[in-house]
Amino acid sequence: MGRLYAKAVNTGLRAYKLSLSPLIGQACRFAPTCSEYTAEALIVHGPIKGSWLGFKRICRCRPGGGHGYDPVPPKVGKN
Repeated sequence: MGRLYAKAVNTGLRAYKLSLSPLIGQACRFAPTCSEYTAEALIVHGPIKGSWLGFKRICRCRPGGGHGYDPVPPKVGKN
């Protein structure tokens, strides 16, 4: 993806962290946090697959759903 796309995603992440994240609280059970994971997945895998990976990660971020270090999977295919 292009640098402009990555900048837009990172700007959205920053806006989320400054506005909504303090209201929700620090409840993420994973590192990186779910919002950081989703932003990285969007940049690495694009908007469709990145959104799907982020959605799956957020669904796992619940009691009994796991915890710990969970990086974004690397992109497979064209380099």
